[in-house]
Amino acid sequence: MSRIVYSTGTMLGESQFLHEKIYFDIKQKIINKEYKFGAMLPKEMDLMDIYDVSRHTIRKSMDRLFIEGYIYKVKGKGTFVKSVKADYKLSNLSSFSEIMDSQEGKPNSIVIEAREIKLTDRIRKKLDVGDVQLDTCYYIERIRRNGKTNLCFEKTYINKELCPNIIDFITPNVSTYKLYEDKYNLTMDNGEYNLEAINASPSIAKILDITDGDAILYMTARITIIDARPLYFVEAYYIGSRYIFSTNLKR
Repeated sequence: MSRIVYSTGTMLGESQFLHEKIYFDIKQKIINKEYKFGAMLPKEMDLMDIYDVSRHTIRKSMDRLFIEGYIYKVKGKGTFVKSVKADYKLSNLSSFSEIMDSQEGKPNSIVIEAREIKLTDRIRKKLDVGDVQLDTCYYIERIRRNGKTNLCFEKTYINKELCPNIIDFITPNVSTYKLYEDKYNLTMDNGEYNLEAINASPSIAKILDITDGDAILYMTARITIIDARPLYFVEAYYIGSRYIFSTNLKR
């Protein structure tokens, strides 16, 4: 078998090089919206002609795009483009709606619960209300979606002193950031984030309509306002194939 050398000097078999090259080319066209959300991709035979490769090579490329959530297949019709992965930038505080601004589709939520609950010791500590005479906080449980596609499951605990009766305004399309900033005149200042790659438990898989054990990203975050008081603490479970987390680092 002939060998092809990457510019890095890594030796790879020709078939592997070709399927990765095609995978990256199609992925970039999806990201750049040359293949738009919902569009049908060329058929296998057409892709074989376009790239001058075998059916096996095309299928390896398409399988990787499918696994990573860029495409989906409809039996008897063809292969279609999924919405581009949501890019969650960790360099600034952004709402779900703001994160989804660059995506095709419509950000929305399924509100499972929005109520007042008793503070546990763990949440009391997260909201830093140990010395305050508070026994309860607001709790919001939501599935975050782009159109009809589930992206993540969130459990949010809110300091009720800072935004009284906020649960009365929670709807599938409302932005809590808009409520914090516009209704309650709060200025968010700092976020402490933790990310962990885990496998979906049966209960989380059922909520997100994914397979038990699928890869997900578990994130916890505590957001404070300008006087350093915690506004809310959130636990979020992101479907691994539908999110990218990115940041900029300087030395």
